[in-house]
Amino acid sequence: MKSLVLIFLLLFVDAFPGTTINDKDLKVTSYNKKKQHQKAPKKVFVRSFKALFEVFEEASARTSGSKNDRANRTTFTSGTYTKMGVQISGVDVDDFQKIIDEAYQSFLNQLTSEGFEILSVDEAEKIDYFQGWTRVSGGASSDDQAAGFVMVTPKGFDYLVKGVAKSGREKGTFLDMAPKISKELGDVYVADVNFIFPFVTLDADASMWTNSSSVKADIGYRIEPIMNTSDVNKQTSLTGFVKGFGSMGASETINSQVRFISGNDIGNNPFFDAKVELKKAVYFEDVFKDKKIKEVTQAQSDMFSKTGYSTLVMVSGEQKTVASHFAECDQQKYVSAASGAIRDMMDTGISNFVSMIQD
Repeated sequence: MKSLVLIFLLLFVDAFPGTTINDKDLKVTSYNKKKQHQKAPKKVFVRSFKALFEVFEEASARTSGSKNDRANRTTFTSGTYTKMGVQISGVDVDDFQKIIDEAYQSFLNQLTSEGFEILSVDEAEKIDYFQGWTRVSGGASSDDQAAGFVMVTPKGFDYLVKGVAKSGREKGTFLDMAPKISKELGDVYVADVNFIFPFVTLDADASMWTNSSSVKADIGYRIEPIMNTSDVNKQTSLTGFVKGFGSMGASETINSQVRFISGNDIGNNPFFDAKVELKKAVYFEDVFKDKKIKEVTQAQSDMFSKTGYSTLVMVSGEQKTVASHFAECDQQKYVSAASGAIRDMMDTGISNFVSMIQD
């Protein structure tokens, strides 16, 4: 019966006018071992609720200078250096904050309307696991959590982190300890709700064959399934973030997901896992004015004829181009796309969760 209910809900979401994300984009997990929901109290501890919005990305490429000696001439070719920084224009932190505040309030309203009690952080921080952890107040944007991204959390939402580095970066644990937290809280449901919104991907290239360097920007506003925020992977573009997934821990990754877990099984696995995540990135069309930007730097070559006497040879200097660009977006369309994606994922996530506890 639960499967039929969930299928109906997903079809309803897919058919609803204005839907941003449909069932083809989502992966739904419904795991309930030993009917864990029957012993879990009807309480939810919201461990995380945040969104990361990309506001800036940069990349660079360079080639080295060279000297080519031939029988009657010498050619000196300069090195090249191309750098591009693309910044979003048309939206600001206030827009991001409004998106997450409205989403959080909707999330709480849906849960309480289903009869769930929201467990406060005051209660949660009393358990042994959270001793020594740092409490952070929501509503304050942070650009320290991932290069080029602003992270926003809801106003009035406090949460716990293992610590905060001098850089402002929040510390986490290598393993996801949500099952242990649930167990220490009496098997309550632990919720994690997170979203990632990049807007551009840069591709840097250097070629000795063409004696040039270039940086290309593809403007592609989207909600991304996963991002690596590790310091070692803070490259000059989002493409660098996807490298090294095999070695990164939970504290270095953020998933776009709506997840509820309960209980602690063998190997730090939950007894109950209701999760909605993305199968792949979902793109939003017609939000940005430009789709592509490209900068190229071509090497300068100077050729000198050889003589029978010593000649002073002047070598041309390194060619350098620094490009700064603003990607202009439609503010209403940008906000609508992000709000719609969050709404669709939350509606499906909560529907999946509620249907699982009705068996």
